[in-house]
Amino acid sequence: MSQSRVSTHAELVAAIDSSWEDLLSFLHAVSPTHASTRDDNGWTVKDHVTHMAVWEDSVAVLFRGGLRHEALGIDETFYTASSFDEINEVIKEGFKAVPLTQAIRQLEQVHRELMTGVKALSEGDLKAAVRDYFAQAPRTDDRPMMTFVYDNTADHFTEHLQWMRELIGGAA
Repeated sequence: MSQSRVSTHAELVAAIDSSWEDLLSFLHAVSPTHASTRDDNGWTVKDHVTHMAVWEDSVAVLFRGGLRHEALGIDETFYTASSFDEINEVIKEGFKAVPLTQAIRQLEQVHRELMTGVKALSEGDLKAAVRDYFAQAPRTDDRPMMTFVYDNTADHFTEHLQWMRELIGGAA
């Protein structure tokens, strides 16, 4: 993920909204046939959707006072000791039976919840370190909230949208 390319609350919300609309437009146009296509790593469009929903919820859970690993559905020890790829594989396997339509609904619900928290942030909140804003965040997480939120929303949506478009060959 990249450094945040936004510097104000309004820019952050606009970037998230724009990438979200692009993502939803794509997802609502995906046919069942294309949704089951697998990439070289065995991922389908649905796997990307559940991945984004779970990771976005791992941010939303912080606004609820919970812990990221709980939203990811994994043990804290595994969360702290594993790579993103290992965590992502566990998430993918855990949601393999979920249909695409349900995965999209889950993503939409999580996104609404997260945006409630994001919209309540002040400019000062967005400059605070994640560890200082969320008491339950790891004490080592010194990323600015602006970057943390951007990376887990706008940047993440754009990244996965590109992969999903490549996966189905621009069919949607």
